[in-house]
Amino acid sequence: MGARGRAQAEPLSSRSRGRGRATARRRSSFKLKDPARLGAGLLAIACAAALVWLVLTTTPVITAVDVAGARHVRVTQAIAQSELLETPSFRASAADARTRLRSLAAVRDAAVEIALPGRAKITLTEREAAGRWVSSNGIEWFVDADGILFPSADPTAAPPLRVTDERPAQTAGARLDPALVQVALRLAAIAPGELRADATGPKVVMTSGANGLVLRFTSWEIRFGGPESFDDKLAIAKRYLRDNPTRRLDYVDVRSADRIVVSPQ
Repeated sequence: MGARGRAQAEPLSSRSRGRGRATARRRSSFKLKDPARLGAGLLAIACAAALVWLVLTTTPVITAVDVAGARHVRVTQAIAQSELLETPSFRASAADARTRLRSLAAVRDAAVEIALPGRAKITLTEREAAGRWVSSNGIEWFVDADGILFPSADPTAAPPLRVTDERPAQTAGARLDPALVQVALRLAAIAPGELRADATGPKVVMTSGANGLVLRFTSWEIRFGGPESFDDKLAIAKRYLRDNPTRRLDYVDVRSADRIVVSPQ
């Protein structure tokens, strides 16, 4: 006991040794448990990696793709565009393949089916060609009733109705005015000599200037302008040509449905 009745403190060296032994015991306990946790974690990672490897190496891949409905699009092009061939079956996406196929200008829609273990089927709904549209760079596209230009693997898959476009060149997938396409193809269906005896060598041209849509013959032409009031314009032109079967002409201008201009006057 000390002078004031208090227990004397242990020497500092004794307390330090006690704390040191307790810390050592805690560290020893931690070290004994830590290798077990580490081992379990490593084992779990190894098992997961093995499972992934097993799935990737044993999952069947798509080795055959059947294509139906292809005429404008080549079968090999459809398969390549779908990106299904050699894709693991469980990772292949029918929706993604459909989106890629619909990006082809000639494809209106597509249905894709994936069948295990390794087969897929593509059914194309292609555009229906209404005629042919010759761009100013010389490329002949097919065109449908919606005015969509598209290429075709089959050069016989469109009616022989042809329109030449002198405006800046268009590319596959471009959309023209459907009304313009409709009346242009109607003009392209007019036979030689149908309007007048000298109405030979008919050629439909979409000009780049104010004359718009023009039906050209060997030595003269009819100017229609835009597709608006087309039936009225055509009726006026036909009536004039019927009433003047032999008059020499450079052009008949019916761009305005209520006014006809003829040259030479």
